Amino acid sequence: MRTSVCSTIVVHANSAIDDALANDSDLHALIVHLATANINNATTLDKHNQLNALANAASKLRETAISGEEEVRRLRALAANSPEPRKTELKEFADAIGGALYRQRVMAIDAQRAVVVQQGREEAQSQSEFTAGMNAHPVNTLGQEMNPNAVTTLAGADYDKVFKAIAAEFVDRAKLVAIDEGVAADHGLGATTGC
Repeated sequence: MRTSVCSTIVVHANSAIDDALANDSDLHALIVHLATANINNATTLDKHNQLNALANAASKLRETAISGEEEVRRLRALAANSPEPRKTELKEFADAIGGALYRQRVMAIDAQRAVVVQQGREEAQSQSEFTAGMNAHPVNTLGQEMNPNAVTTLAGADYDKVFKAIAAEFVDRAKLVAIDEGVAADHGLGATTGC
């Protein structure tokens, strides 16, 4: 029975660790992608492709974090039914690796949110340009008199600056992930005490 519990702990712990480490790599790639985005001077198609690539990278990061968090829930349940000192060590391990995965998931959500906002701005800008083109040569001025704001321009946003700022913030937040992972490593051996 003890071997079965220990092997179950190891399987779930390794899965959570694998997800956190995979996300470390994916988070680094996302940070680089955000820091080097060139949305401002891109063609419409390239903007669309870059925003979709960012959204997909953030989505992958989020999904992997969620998978790891499921493993952490299993570890917490195993900790609740374990004898001391394994119970405390396993709970500390699960809390630390869970903290890393949670931070990664929140960064993924923040990146997704930023991309959605930028995509919304792009769509609003495109709509504004379309409307401007439709109203460029009015048949008569009555339409303009009835709707003096028919031609609107969106205040230009510096998308690249926004993404670079997010990348810089993520670099700082990733340091906290590394701290959580270090704490998890400190408790990893104790989590299998008595096996």
